Amino acid sequence: MLTIKDYTNKYIPMKILCISDFHGKFPNKLYSFAKEEKPDLVLVAGDLSESDAFRDLQFKNWNKLKSGETIETIIGKRKFKQLLQSSAESVTNIFTKLEKLDVPVIIIIGNADHTTQSLSTYGLEKSGIDHLALNFENIILVDRTFIEIDNLAIVAHGGYRGVKSRKSHKEGDSLKYATHKTQYKKDLKSLFKNMKDKTQTIFLTHDVPFNTEMDLVNLETSPMNGKHVGDDVYRASIEKYKPAINICGHMHENQGKEIIKDTIVANCGYGHDGECCIVNMKDKKTSVKFYKL
Repeated sequence: MLTIKDYTNKYIPMKILCISDFHGKFPNKLYSFAKEEKPDLVLVAGDLSESDAFRDLQFKNWNKLKSGETIETIIGKRKFKQLLQSSAESVTNIFTKLEKLDVPVIIIIGNADHTTQSLSTYGLEKSGIDHLALNFENIILVDRTFIEIDNLAIVAHGGYRGVKSRKSHKEGDSLKYATHKTQYKKDLKSLFKNMKDKTQTIFLTHDVPFNTEMDLVNLETSPMNGKHVGDDVYRASIEKYKPAINICGHMHENQGKEIIKDTIVANCGYGHDGECCIVNMKDKKTSVKFYKL
């Protein structure tokens, strides 16, 4: 559990700027908007690192990757390492701008972000997002953490389980890999047990919940086009614990909201192109407004 501040027992209003998927770019129009809005808190739902080059290579070599090859074997170790370092270090510019907002910035990692552990094989530990975050006072990088800010609670759960590549699937049948599913369930049960008031609780994830408008792929260049690719564990947790709102990202094309049980599911949109949302929590009521700048 992480307590950022605990000054009052009252339910004070909170204005929260939510952004996801910078992918190496913090547009000036989004930065100016953030400064003008003066939020009390910023939440970032992952994927700060530039990943377009990796994504293009993945889509271009989809069949090779399915057969067991890797991007590294396809383009060579030297070029892969250079690409990896450039992607990892692209978060520095994002951190610099977020720091200047002069409010707490809570960040989880997404599938495009690189940690010291994931970079250790290549000797690039100092380029890890967790290492770079140490240089910034307002940046709070967390993973699988319950956070308290006055009477506001945040269940922060970063990471990404990926999706299976299948030619067909039944409606209601998750495409998520089984990898880490059991651990996700344990993590979320442990985190949500700290929840005191669901009307004051934010569930912060990178991935979107399964079988919603949020997780339906609508991108012709994607091998997953037309399929639901969200996380079934996240959906089950939302249905069980009913937090006020689930802030998520990942699906660039699906900015917007949907209601699951009593929970607002809000996809921030593609921060790289200036999309975001603002959440207002006041008198135990939650509202969200989306922006395309």
